[in-house]
Amino acid sequence: MGIQKIKHEHTSVFGMKIEGKLTVKDIEVFLPELEKAIEEANKKLRFLVDSTKMTGANMKSEWKIFKFLKKHMKDIELVAIVGAHSWTKVMNEILIESVFGEAPALYFKPEEIEKAWKWLTTASAPRHLRVRKYVDSDKGLFTKYSSPDYI
Repeated sequence: MGIQKIKHEHTSVFGMKIEGKLTVKDIEVFLPELEKAIEEANKKLRFLVDSTKMTGANMKSEWKIFKFLKKHMKDIELVAIVGAHSWTKVMNEILIESVFGEAPALYFKPEEIEKAWKWLTTASAPRHLRVRKYVDSDKGLFTKYSSPDYI
């Protein structure tokens, strides 16, 4: 369990798979690998997070991620989140919106992981345009609040 690196042939693309509940120890062990990937990508990293088998995270681990992302907000170009549950989408929206601001982030279903990789390796990432993030509004938190199809 924990965090595992997903290998990819493009040096500017970095993937990680989270299984189980994310802990501070998992993050502390994994962040140096992510720092190294950012350096190898010349601070233009495209990032895939497979959260299909993630069951949760504690606030301390979320805070560690927030601090790391804040430090590297200009170094991450695109974010693909695969298999996010409703609560994960909300948490990632908060992190991405508050830290990255302009880094496009898209969500993909578990069976769309190849589409996620393709998007990360082929998409252009203009730094001056914001991208709407699609949230499946028929499930989870957004069911009760009649949100639009995007946030």
